[in-house]
Amino acid sequence: MSVYRDAAHAIARIMAIETIDGTKKAAWQRQYEPGFAEEPPASNPCPLSDSERLTQDSMTRSRLHKELSPVLWAVLVAKYSINDIERAQAVHYLVPRVVTPAHHLFRMKAVTAWAIPQMRGQKGAKRSSGLPDSFYELSSWDADGTPESTLRRWRVAVNRWLESQVDDAFADVTRVLQGSNLILKAAA
Repeated sequence: MSVYRDAAHAIARIMAIETIDGTKKAAWQRQYEPGFAEEPPASNPCPLSDSERLTQDSMTRSRLHKELSPVLWAVLVAKYSINDIERAQAVHYLVPRVVTPAHHLFRMKAVTAWAIPQMRGQKGAKRSSGLPDSFYELSSWDADGTPESTLRRWRVAVNRWLESQVDDAFADVTRVLQGSNLILKAAA
């Protein structure tokens, strides 16, 4: 039985697993139906109930965590997880492993900025999540007076390495899910 449309669908569901609320609800909450379908039945290859889906997503998350290399798992968590603590742990794991000639401060800020992109919108607006705008200023990533062109080159190298790891992780996730028959096969 197929459960996920593709690797991106699986990753989105397993990284957002904490948003699934399995608590008891009041009668009016159980009866409420939104004016729109949560997910159209035609696009949902998974005929499971909510509790079965939660169990399947939990098992898939555990399986991928075990099957993927630690670097690939950390890259997926850093990029797609909604849990801030888990994301911070993944960033700390990735920092010493990034392939770049840059120093530690630069690596730390570059990986963090990649994992937590700058919020778009009003400058200086009060936010409850994200990093301050000053964090993304490239000149604050170096205390040694390195030329800005070098800093830009390092940032590009770090981002390329991280994105290539994401691509490798997606390929491995696809392989694992296909091996378990969890991905919907395209109609011929």
